Amino acid sequence: MTLLVAVADAGADRAVVRAARALAAAAGWEVRGVHVREPDVPEPASADLGELDLIAVDGEPVEVLSALVRRTTVDAVAFGLSCPSSPTQGTWVLGHVAEALLDNHVAPVLLVRPGMRTLTRLRRLVVPLEGSPSSSAAMRAADEAFCARGREILMLHVVTGDVPDEAGSLPAPRIMDQEHYEWPAWQDEFTLRFSQCPKGGRHRIAVRVGDPATVIAEEADTGAADLIVLSWSGSFESGHGAVIKELLVTAPCPLLLVPSGLPDAASLT
Repeated sequence: MTLLVAVADAGADRAVVRAARALAAAAGWEVRGVHVREPDVPEPASADLGELDLIAVDGEPVEVLSALVRRTTVDAVAFGLSCPSSPTQGTWVLGHVAEALLDNHVAPVLLVRPGMRTLTRLRRLVVPLEGSPSSSAAMRAADEAFCARGREILMLHVVTGDVPDEAGSLPAPRIMDQEHYEWPAWQDEFTLRFSQCPKGGRHRIAVRVGDPATVIAEEADTGAADLIVLSWSGSFESGHGAVIKELLVTAPCPLLLVPSGLPDAASLT
């Protein structure tokens, strides 16, 4: 089992390598680096990346990385976020290679932005869940790879004016004055439906009201979360994608995006 680090620039990607190593240690994975050669761009050295096991290959980046993932046992691919404009303008984007891997359901993607809290040890995870089956891909991945004794997974449900219409969804109760009757039963059902960890990790449900991206970032910040795990549905324009687009700029810690269409057998196992 391997976490593959896509290395473009040794100086910029040191934080990505540190985060990848911490995540891999938590899941029991190996860490390897890959650099796709580009004309007139110097190759990074392994010594510049903490002696990372690094290979350099030729070809089109999306094709090369997709082939590596499919040919070897790769559980996730790590990238640094790119900034096409000045970082002070607050514009950080998912590069086209990372987005292609997600859209093609190739592998989960770990994203690290300069200025994020350094991931050195995985103790607390935040997994936002809107209560729909497609968004639960993130929870399955978190349970399969990271659930362990001494580690906390916060299942965060943000109540908005929208109710998921996907079959099998379980949104929070809308009648707040029946809290004593509805909420305990809903929390029990929510945990049973979306959490499958048998390894003794602590699971906690938090229900908040507000803008999802704002609430997720605040909860991760105040709770000192080490990682936010989200489902990726294939678009930045609405739903999960719009929330993720904002979190690329505001998240206080690294993000792990899990394609909602990823086969269970390939989902971080």
